[in-house]
Amino acid sequence: MKQKTIFIPSLILVLSMFLPACAGLITAEEESIPGEYGPQYTPQEHQLRTFDALWDMFAENYIYFATADVAWDKVREEYAARIDAGLTNDEFIALLRELEDELPPGSLTYQSRAERIQSGVEDFSTYEGIGAFIGFKAEDVPHIVVLGVIEGSPAEKAGIKPHDSIFEIDGSPVLLEEGTDVVNRVRGPAGSTVTLSVKTPGTAERIIEVTRAELVSRGKLEARQLEDSAYGYILFPPLSYEGLLEEVLVNLQTFTTNQQLEGLILDLRIASSSGGWPLEGLLTLFHDGAIGDFYNSAQQKQTLVVEGQDLFGSQSVPLIILIGQNTSGFPEILAAALQEDERAIVIGETTPGAVETTTAFYLPDGSRVFIETTSFRLPNGEEVGMGGVQPQFQIEADWDEVIPTNDPVLDKAVEILGTEK
Repeated sequence: MKQKTIFIPSLILVLSMFLPACAGLITAEEESIPGEYGPQYTPQEHQLRTFDALWDMFAENYIYFATADVAWDKVREEYAARIDAGLTNDEFIALLRELEDELPPGSLTYQSRAERIQSGVEDFSTYEGIGAFIGFKAEDVPHIVVLGVIEGSPAEKAGIKPHDSIFEIDGSPVLLEEGTDVVNRVRGPAGSTVTLSVKTPGTAERIIEVTRAELVSRGKLEARQLEDSAYGYILFPPLSYEGLLEEVLVNLQTFTTNQQLEGLILDLRIASSSGGWPLEGLLTLFHDGAIGDFYNSAQQKQTLVVEGQDLFGSQSVPLIILIGQNTSGFPEILAAALQEDERAIVIGETTPGAVETTTAFYLPDGSRVFIETTSFRLPNGEEVGMGGVQPQFQIEADWDEVIPTNDPVLDKAVEILGTEK
């Protein structure tokens, strides 16, 4: 079975499902109309139909169903038997959440009918919270890692910075079993306050009170020329946004104005493939030709091919990519593809291999499940989703262990560029 790291990739302190709702389906507690409109089902029969539909969809579409080390028949029989014993609607929903937790991590996400409808009417472009992008780290003590903060947000005004760790929320510790669900204790109504125990690398823990506000969810690319060098550095944010690729181009132009760019460092350590991450556009800048295959459980594949463009020397500039435990999705594919083609040197920690994409399936009771249906394979046959991206230079320096003036991963990149020059 595919194994996932316990370090959960980035998550803004708000967010849920993004697909539109579909109304008009009956719930388990509503009576079917008899007669010409079809048979009448008992709540138990309706639950079994819903479970059977879920399982059939999962078995047919889950990308690793045939290879996972799971006794699938035993799992199905156990849950069907519990439904046969009789459940209320709330107990049935709880049962499917239990199933979600028992299956391989990330393979299936369940959304009740009420949650599906609510997700269709919520506006996720704004939210109420403190304005921080986070990861969850289980070791050595469970805590939140601050990947970035929104400019002008309450988090920034309170002095919370990238690389900080949060150990307690309103006096209660972050718990291992919470995972990224811990965000539910941090966000809240605008104007309310939350008290956080925060630690900056190299300092003691401190207590900060933050007043929540209504915010716009937006990432921000950071770019600069490294001091006393002709090396460009670009840090990709946890959350993508429209115009991200254009900003990369603007910075490439700036780096090459009236000088020869001697090296480029793409920092993907906190980057994840939220909606619209410009994978193909970035590959076009640094690569030419076949990248690899997206494939499904039936081994149907779609080959990703790009026609390279040399913009501001992008095809020939010495390239280094930084990765880590929070690098997930399309950023992993970018790093793996450029590494496999020997176009870039990759430095940092092994990524989680979270390159699978999900598909939504609707169930008879109006609920919905998201199933991992596709993965990615490099031209050499390497499965990025199985082992993540393995850096040529492994440096164990987590995001919560580095600060701008002490970053061994970035230091190694500068060292290698200097050696190549």
